[in-house]
Formats: sequence, structure tokens, C-alpha cells
Amino acid sequence: MSQTIARASRIGACFGLVVSLAVLGLGLNPLARGQESPTTMMRISTRLVEPRPALNSFAAQARVIWRAGTKYGRVAEPLDIQNHVHGLMIINEPDAWLINLYNKSGKHMVDPGPSLNVHIPIFAGVSVSTKLADLEFGREVEFFSKKGAQPSEGEAINGKATERYDVTIENSKLVLWMDVKAKKPIRVSLIDGGQTRTFEYLSYDDGLTFDASLFQPPAGIVMQTPK
Repeated sequence: MSQTIARASRIGACFGLVVSLAVLGLGLNPLARGQESPTTMMRISTRLVEPRPALNSFAAQARVIWRAGTKYGRVAEPLDIQNHVHGLMIINEPDAWLINLYNKSGKHMVDPGPSLNVHIPIFAGVSVSTKLADLEFGREVEFFSKKGAQPSEGEAINGKATERYDVTIENSKLVLWMDVKAKKPIRVSLIDGGQTRTFEYLSYDDGLTFDASLFQPPAGIVMQTPK
């Protein structure tokens, strides 16, 4: 997985593609190509709300994440017109594509493994303990449960009653707010070194019918394969 992260970072830098939400980790396993396709998938829409981005800026726009089983992941970024980038990252283990929809170009990668699972860490790219990488989009409740977090009454968010879960890892504090009625994440924060980074969930849909086409590169993309 570490090779994938390093490779994606290098490709993103030279390709001009901004993948600010997450770096997807994947691994190669001899059984991977024989996996059965899942029947369901998740679709999560989220945006950064703290530190508060400038109104209508690229940072203020929503990102959309899909994940299905252990093999499939997709992160779609908004259009960054200033930098001529419209980022899309797709994983169909063991293949991964880093795509710029703005100019219809892309990079194809094949990960050597040895791990199998796709990972979509929430706070990737932030200089904090690597232990925080286990907190992923679509796996929030699992993370806090494993850390022994107990629910407490949370603040109302956008008029919705919440339950709050708090976890401290080394010098970093993580907070998850769950919609009491929907039983789904509504906000997540990282507080580290006096700085707070918060994502708000605009939608959180699980149990959607699996759509294999979302985990293949779109037509018309000119692909390059890194050496």
C-alpha cells in the first residue's frame, strides 16, 4: 500500500491532478481477479467546512466517494477551473487510474501489493500519526467502535440531533457526530496542534445497487502508463 501512496503522489504532482480528499491504497493479491463483484456500494458526498474555505472556492466544493467491497473505490473532485483540473481517481483492484477530466488525460497504475483492500483515509495528507489513516470514509463507525468510543449527546448540526464520539490518539483528537435519527455520519473533525480540520457529510448512501461502470475509466481518456 505504501508504494501506491508514494506513486500516486508522484503522478499527481507531475500530472497536475489535485487529490485533496484522499489517497487510495490498494494491493495485489493472486485471488483478486477472481473476486465476485459485490451487490451493493456506498456513495458519500462531503465537503470541507473547517478551516472555512472561501465562498465558491475549489476547496469549498463537494467531493463524492464511492466504495464497494474490498476491491472498488472512486473519488470524484469538483472542477478546478483556475488550474484546469477536474480530478477523478478510480480503483478496480489491482488497477488504478488517476484522471484529469478537464483535458481527457489519465495515468494507469498497477499496484504490486501485497495488501488487498482499498483504503480511503479521511485525513490523508495531513501531518499526523499514521494511526489516523485507519479512519476512512465509509468505515467511520467501525473505527470509533474499535477505539472504544462511547456515544454522548452531541450538538445539534443543521437542525439535526446528534450523538458524539470522541477518540484521542497520541496528541490528536478525533470527533464523529452521528445523526440520531438516520444513524449515519453527519460531521467528522481532527483536532491537532490547536488546528481543526472538519468535513461535513452532505449525503451518505449505503446499500445502493452496485454499478460496475463507475469503477472503470470513462471513454475518451488518453491513458499513459508510468514507467
